[in-house]
Amino acid sequence: MPGIWEEVKTRKIFKAATFYAAIAWGIIQIADILLPVLGIADWVMSSMVLMAFAGFPVALIAGWMLDIRIERKRVASVERGDADGEFTAANYRARFAELAVITLFGIGAAFLYYNSASEPAQASIAEPGNLQKMIAPQKDQKTIAVLPFANFSDSNEDEFFADGLSEELLNVLARNKKLRVAARTSSFQYKKTNINIKTIAHELGVQYVLEGSVRRSGDLIRVTAQLIKADEDVHVFSKSWDRTTSNVFKVQDEIAQSVLNELKVSLLGETEPETSEIGTQNIAAFAEYSRGLAFLRNRGKTDFENAIKDFEKALEIDPNYAEAMAMLAEVHLLKVSYGYIKKDEGVEKAKPLVEKALQLNPKLGAAHAVKGLMYWQMANSKKKEGKKEELEIAKVHLLRAIDINPSIAEAYMWYGSILQEEGNFSDGAKLRKKAYEIDPRAAVVGYNRAKDLVRYGDYKDAMDVFNTVVRNNPNYPAAYSIAGEVSYNVGQLDQAYSMYSRFAQLGDNEMSWLINSSRIFIPLGEFQLAQQNIDQLKKLEMGKHDFGNKFDWLQAFIWIASDDMPAYYNWVESFEESTQDWGQRLWRGLALMKQEKWKLALEDLAESLALARAKNPERVDEDTIRIQLFLARTYKALGNQLKSEHYLSVVDSEVQQLKAEGFDSQSIRYLQSALAALKGEQRNALALLRQSVQEGFVDFWWADADPSFDTARQDPMFSTIKSEFKIRMKLMQNNIESQYGKLVMNQPTSESGN
Repeated sequence: MPGIWEEVKTRKIFKAATFYAAIAWGIIQIADILLPVLGIADWVMSSMVLMAFAGFPVALIAGWMLDIRIERKRVASVERGDADGEFTAANYRARFAELAVITLFGIGAAFLYYNSASEPAQASIAEPGNLQKMIAPQKDQKTIAVLPFANFSDSNEDEFFADGLSEELLNVLARNKKLRVAARTSSFQYKKTNINIKTIAHELGVQYVLEGSVRRSGDLIRVTAQLIKADEDVHVFSKSWDRTTSNVFKVQDEIAQSVLNELKVSLLGETEPETSEIGTQNIAAFAEYSRGLAFLRNRGKTDFENAIKDFEKALEIDPNYAEAMAMLAEVHLLKVSYGYIKKDEGVEKAKPLVEKALQLNPKLGAAHAVKGLMYWQMANSKKKEGKKEELEIAKVHLLRAIDINPSIAEAYMWYGSILQEEGNFSDGAKLRKKAYEIDPRAAVVGYNRAKDLVRYGDYKDAMDVFNTVVRNNPNYPAAYSIAGEVSYNVGQLDQAYSMYSRFAQLGDNEMSWLINSSRIFIPLGEFQLAQQNIDQLKKLEMGKHDFGNKFDWLQAFIWIASDDMPAYYNWVESFEESTQDWGQRLWRGLALMKQEKWKLALEDLAESLALARAKNPERVDEDTIRIQLFLARTYKALGNQLKSEHYLSVVDSEVQQLKAEGFDSQSIRYLQSALAALKGEQRNALALLRQSVQEGFVDFWWADADPSFDTARQDPMFSTIKSEFKIRMKLMQNNIESQYGKLVMNQPTSESGN
């Protein structure tokens, strides 16, 4: 055997393998560097690696064939007596070994191909075409809401039977690509209400409404269902079914199937039956599951604990209830999102649950959505290594959830949030808007839609969403943070103070209060209170959570606003010289600008922009615009007018792009003011600055420190605007103190001041 191996090693097959591996590795290394810089999609790199592996056995075969040609020549020589023929037997054994090597590599390449192919091309969703397909409604798509069936019996068991029947219909209809089905959260808001069908259809944005009732008489149960075309108030069909209740789940399944068949004929013109699913065969388990969903919808600290208890009870009754497993996993992960437990703890509890749920039902859309959420959180717990891969896995599972059930609003919402984290705010907002269209009555979906509207400067629509959320769920904590954000952005700090206080009280969330009240204290000039909040935040952060440097930006605001520049400079000097955090590069670049170290500032600012756009080279937002304004100011100080004007031109174009996309707020007005100041248009710059303040811009301390206003600050009009701003802030503080008493760090406990 050693002789065979020695013989094999002399063959061309190994030279071919070595040569191919060296060339392929070199190409992959170059591509790994160049493709991200050129903004080429990630799938190109993955395809290149796959092709390299697939080509490896081809290279081995080529080397093998070359050896065979040489071998034939040698055999011919032997026959002529030109060489010794003793090598021939060993050669055939070596050929067999070579063939085995090639076969092994071929199997390996096939395995890699199968592995990559088994991960559906869903990861390519980030491409604009596929994303647009997700967002756009399908041609001729019908929209429908399934209302909870009314229970006309006194039995709680019949109540859960009615709810289960409604949910069964909703889940199966949601899998039909020709239908957009309003989500359960929204539909079940109308349980036991007397709102007319037209109003419900308008509020849910649907064309059709399916409603029904359950009535018992002894062992007989009658189910009635009717489909209504809402705009015309016309019954498309109405039908009743009478059944005995020896097996309620069998009856539920049978009636659901009958209703579905009627729907498909009446609504879609189809006759092919749809397979329905029953998550559990135990009505008590379903009852606990339903209660858990109701608590989960509220997203409060106590609600999370109650939801956990109910889902755990459901699993005690039915240990194979996949839906309950998925929802229990979601609660643990949401406790991480809301800052109640550490990421590691949440993932540790959620992972076995979601894996078991998918093992029981691989086509459970909700479980795929929760798995996407889990991998998103896992990615965010990492600095850089492995983060990209886990985000891609998160996207694949979220897309899988949407493919299985296009009515899972949270899957769109979470996917949109991932895109926004990557700097793709516009597409992320479109996905979160789609989530809101599917589930307009879900508090958390409304909250995220309102957040996007606030960022667009569309405060009226944001408040409309807020009012819808609190009308349906007055104790949903995060809704009040939206009202606080709107109030803050229009300069009504007294109202913002009240809303943020309500948010913190309902959510039992000291952290939120410390952050939001600090943002109010800074423009009011209450820097000591803001600093006390930061100190308390750091204690909470070290004791309970793992947020990294989440509050550094707030600390920097305090130092700059209070003109404590030595503390600010000491802070930026603590950064690693080659830090890959774009925010740190920006903060250090600003510090160097303030110290007139322009060349050093240029290095940090250029790197900050590159890092900010690393994930999305086309990223355009207020942060990237601010960096480019600083670059324009720095180049101007270095005497490079051409470069300075280039960045000013780019900023002008990008501001117009944001406005064309719907972004138009007091913050945009401030950036326009800074742009005009750098162009030397002082009158226009100061007029825009005053306009931004009148529209609600409260971070005037930033204009005091912004190098873009170095010349404009010498104009008497700047001092006048600043004085007007201070008067307005004093009025805000008086309003707050008249309602709550003297400003303090601790959260106010009453609105009377007593």
